[in-house]
Amino acid sequence: MSDENKVHAPSAAEIEKRFRGPLVRSGRPIMRAGLNLTRLACGYRWSGVNTDRLREMEQPFILASNHCSHADTAAIIATLPQAIREHTCVAAALDVFGAAPRRGTTLIKALWRELLQWWIAASFHAFAFDRHGSPLRSLRTATDLIRSGWNLLLYPEGTRSRTSELGAFKSGVGVLARSTGRPVIPVYVEGGATILPCGATIPRSGLATVMYGEPMFLKDGESAQEFTDRVQAEVRKLAQSKRLRAAHRVAARAQRHDLMHVVNRVGRQGA
Repeated sequence: MSDENKVHAPSAAEIEKRFRGPLVRSGRPIMRAGLNLTRLACGYRWSGVNTDRLREMEQPFILASNHCSHADTAAIIATLPQAIREHTCVAAALDVFGAAPRRGTTLIKALWRELLQWWIAASFHAFAFDRHGSPLRSLRTATDLIRSGWNLLLYPEGTRSRTSELGAFKSGVGVLARSTGRPVIPVYVEGGATILPCGATIPRSGLATVMYGEPMFLKDGESAQEFTDRVQAEVRKLAQSKRLRAAHRVAARAQRHDLMHVVNRVGRQGA
């Protein structure tokens, strides 16, 4: 793709302008309500573990999570305490969620990509982040957003895992920790791929449990890659945590109980 036709990641000023725009602000409660209705209709739910420790933290901070499904973002955002949720933005892939290229793009495709940008901004405060080109512009934008008080949700693997195995983390999370001086919270999402597997468009019944780890700070003399490797190791520990497994089982039992309650109530009404 020529530079003339290349889609550039937006600046922090452009992102915040979109977030403050009347269309995004007025659409936010509507999109949230729509997501809740979809969740109820499809029978999936979220559960958060260690969310209390987030309330005790000074904002802003960086959330670094594994990534197996587009449902991961909805699960993380929904389980954050409200005061944190409203000041959290999400880095989304520029090639999927960014604007369409100027050349070779039909009007319908251009409008669809614009609608998609509005949808992710209104629903999750998400913005387009360049994961394939030079990372400097996007990292600078992310740094500016954090310095403006936004918490940032990142997926350091750079893409969704098709096997649910944790992929290698890119060093951008370490660069951001160094440039902002803010802590990184390791996050692990269990069950997102059950709700919305790769390639699926309609969510399925299921449960996603989100576990939040302890805040991590860059150590003196530690490189961005060394810190990134430490973050990845902590996310892997969360994935293997007995507490996560226990919380997921408890939430799954509660989900089955709620489902049976609804079925029984409908049965009594039909009798």
